[in-house]
Amino acid sequence: MAEESISEEYVTVVGIPEAKAVPAEKMGEDGKGTELRKPAGEVKVGVKEDVEDIKRRIKALLSKTLMVGLNTPGSSIVEEVVKKTGVLDEKWVHYTSVQLQNNISRENFARVPRGERIVFIPHCLRNVQKCKAPVDEDGYHCLKCGNCVIAKITAGCEQRGIRWYMVGGGSQLINIVARLKPKAIIGIACFNEISLAWEKLKGSSSPIQAVMLKKSGCVNTELDLNELWEVLDA
Repeated sequence: MAEESISEEYVTVVGIPEAKAVPAEKMGEDGKGTELRKPAGEVKVGVKEDVEDIKRRIKALLSKTLMVGLNTPGSSIVEEVVKKTGVLDEKWVHYTSVQLQNNISRENFARVPRGERIVFIPHCLRNVQKCKAPVDEDGYHCLKCGNCVIAKITAGCEQRGIRWYMVGGGSQLINIVARLKPKAIIGIACFNEISLAWEKLKGSSSPIQAVMLKKSGCVNTELDLNELWEVLDA
């Protein structure tokens, strides 16, 4: 499975005018005027600080959209937000789509007591070389060995009184939801899995919040814990 990451060392920003070469006659006396800036579409900005800033701007723009009402299709809203933000990479389009859906159901989600919520954790966050978690129909049972981020996730859920399940796929999630009928659902997954879950659960009355993996794939995926805590504390 191809990896998709929104936490790369650098993020590509589009919409910045293409740089032109500095003519020889305009070079400085030290001859350093020959260096070219990168063309549009390849301009790189910052590291973690820029990624967090983009996330904040996306969320702020989506909040403003909801305040004035949803009178246009979701896809049009996402397109407009990413244009205003200045990042048109597919990963940011996906991130914006997830945040839009979260915003739409957040008010209903916030009304559900924490004890009636369930968090679904993807098994791909495990350290597969060291994980010894037993597995059954309810998924993997984390032993909290500390060899991966899942120990922190489960501890954070338990501190808040929220049940959690580490699942091996969407079908297992659907089965657990059908059996336990939680009042609210939090899912951690890649964009494709989030989309499939929303489709399969669209008839459910339970509000859903999704946290998109910052690095996806079948193994060694990554999660922004601060984004998860933000959702759990909503």
